[in-house]
Amino acid sequence: MSKIEFISHEAFPEDEYTKELVYLCLEGKYRIAYVRKAAKNGGLFWSGVSVGISKNGKKEFYDAFMQDSNFLEKIGKSKAERDIQNNIVKELIARIREINWKIFH
Repeated sequence: MSKIEFISHEAFPEDEYTKELVYLCLEGKYRIAYVRKAAKNGGLFWSGVSVGISKNGKKEFYDAFMQDSNFLEKIGKSKAERDIQNNIVKELIARIREINWKIFH
């Protein structure tokens, strides 16, 4: 079982796009930033950090962290490796939801 630990939380009420930042630590050695973003319709949602890059005259965004565990199949991981990674991703999502609930309730 992987260890997921809450590190810190910071709010950014003045920022138009990113409203909050949470750092989580996986396995005691990997820190992941998770942000709460503002949608165009005014709604808020949690997401992994992404980077915007201009490509062929358009702005494209690439995720630094993906919740979709299907990406493991695309990079050729063995079934055992995929199962381990899938469990880590599921635990991370559950922990983020738990932290989100504690912060806002």
